[in-house]
Amino acid sequence: MNNRVGLHIRLEDSLIAGAEKAIRLQLPFFQCFMRQKNTGKLLPISDQEIALFNKEYRHKFNSLYIHGSYWINLASLYKNGYTAFRHEIELAKKVSFTHMVLHPGCAKGALTKQEGIDAFARALNNILKYEHDISLVIENTAHGGMSVGSDISEFKLLMANIDYPEKISFALDTAHAFVYGYDISTERGQDAFIALVKGTIGFDRVSLIHLNDSQKKSGSCVDEHAIIGQGLIGEHMLRRFITISELQQVPVLLELPAISEQQELALIERVAGWL
Repeated sequence: MNNRVGLHIRLEDSLIAGAEKAIRLQLPFFQCFMRQKNTGKLLPISDQEIALFNKEYRHKFNSLYIHGSYWINLASLYKNGYTAFRHEIELAKKVSFTHMVLHPGCAKGALTKQEGIDAFARALNNILKYEHDISLVIENTAHGGMSVGSDISEFKLLMANIDYPEKISFALDTAHAFVYGYDISTERGQDAFIALVKGTIGFDRVSLIHLNDSQKKSGSCVDEHAIIGQGLIGEHMLRRFITISELQQVPVLLELPAISEQQELALIERVAGWL
């Protein structure tokens, strides 16, 4: 039975519909956004739906991940979306989600990247002081410029400013790493990336892998996922990455392009077979 491979599920109708899809796919966990893509509003989850989810569905999954919306930009010096961040956490807690995956954002209004890292740390410290129910998982990003967290070494700078480091872990996204410029499609490039992670955040702080292939080339800083095995990283190197000894117990989550449920199931089963 698959107990390590999950999927990002697009909530088109309701949280219940998403959970039922996850059950059909026999997922041990899944990830989703809780804001509507077009309006930016929180999903309209009624008290009845919350009660039903917690009673009939929650126990079927070992973990549940909310992915913080792109309205949140905690590395910005202004309009950083902190209120949206709090609202999403509160909704996730109502439906007993366990983790929140968060992009650091872009250091808007800052003169240096360090200012954005410091702003991100302040925002995290504000929430970590009081938050005990949701674990925050910080994800590496794909973009260049003033974006924080594409360069893995910036996470070491971040952790130096975190008041509650035990409450923070990291998600490594393979496609993001690749398009930022870490060429994990070659053994030499992948080994260099592995050494960088070891020397900065350490694999003991990696709690999730976003296993994604990429349609765009390394160094492009363009985040466009491909079906696993059909992108520029390739199946062999993705399999090599998630089977290194340091990651053998880490959950793996697929964020796939829009494909059929049958295709999703086939990919989940293929990746589960690697582990």
